[in-house]
Amino acid sequence: MTNKPITFLWFARISPRRWVQALSLILANAYFLSWLRFIPCGFLNCSNCALATFSCPLILLQRGAIFISMGMLGMMFWKIVGSIIAALALLLLFGAALGSWTCGWLCPFGFVQDLLHKIPTRKYTLPLWSSWFRLPLFALLVGIIPYLTRSFAFCDICPPGTITRLVQQASNIPLFLRAPEGIMAIVSIVSLILFLMLALFINRPFCTLLCPIGGIYGLSNKFSGLFLHLKKDDCSQCQRCEKKCPQGINPVLTPNHSACTRCLECTGSCDALSLDVKI
Repeated sequence: MTNKPITFLWFARISPRRWVQALSLILANAYFLSWLRFIPCGFLNCSNCALATFSCPLILLQRGAIFISMGMLGMMFWKIVGSIIAALALLLLFGAALGSWTCGWLCPFGFVQDLLHKIPTRKYTLPLWSSWFRLPLFALLVGIIPYLTRSFAFCDICPPGTITRLVQQASNIPLFLRAPEGIMAIVSIVSLILFLMLALFINRPFCTLLCPIGGIYGLSNKFSGLFLHLKKDDCSQCQRCEKKCPQGINPVLTPNHSACTRCLECTGSCDALSLDVKI
């Protein structure tokens, strides 16, 4: 009887994107870096979590809308305006520089959805036009409703925020579910479960349908510093890139579609497609 040598070749089979996503998840929730929480991050990660490293830009924007609604703009002008400008400037900067590459490579909740989608099930693709819901939802959930109701409307349905609240209050869930907050707590839990279940069958359902940050970055894809370039002379119209795209995008027709998350699966299937840097 001979013992087979233990090999670790499975490490080599893990794609670079998975390593970057795992590292981003760790760094975004590294408690020892929480002193950086005054800096907004460029992706969705709940800063109400004690482990969070950075501030969620959507929380800063909602807080600004609530303070303005409460008539506090005069006494806290620079603090309110400063936080709103910082959050918007960071989102626009990330979008202009990277497009939705941040979504595909850095977002922790996107990483969670990617892992769930790897579970063998029947797969479906959302229509590409569904990604356009994200921009009006950004205005509604991050600006208009917080201003009118003085509540963190997006946080009430944000899946990463729900995970944070459940983990932090696991020892006192009955208090968490008590009215009036209890109604929104139930809504947020149902929302979390729904999107996690949908991720088994649909690639990144939350990112495609609801994420306001993804909506801004997707809008930036056509002019961002990182962009997909198609060498038309080298394209054989084999459609391998379209079959590899988890979003169902045809990169030959729309290589920088707003629904693209820059996962770069298409570039690995064809030499005619590449990720280029625009200066």
